[in-house]
Amino acid sequence: MITTQDIETIIVGGGVMYSTNGDEIGSVRQVYLDDKTGEPSLVRVSTGISITSESFVPLVEATMEGNDLHVPYSKDQVKDAPPMDAEGGISPEEQARLYS
Repeated sequence: MITTQDIETIIVGGGVMYSTNGDEIGSVRQVYLDDKTGEPSLVRVSTGISITSESFVPLVEATMEGNDLHVPYSKDQVKDAPPMDAEGGISPEEQARLYS
């Protein structure tokens, strides 16, 4: 489980996200906290060179190794995640799809 203490290590350290089979997915851009618990629940990861190539990734079952995150998803699953809107958010429906 990723904790609030891990956030600075990930962001300041230039954390990179890796898939289940060790493929590099992209650079971690931002960590989002759960409104109720205050614990990290999502990250925004850059999967390309433009802002339209960014995805939200749930931190459920994510682990850290140094500054990097390892998630239980393939690179394709992350790239196929619901897109962010212009304000950098996702709708409740898209959030439900993201977690499914």
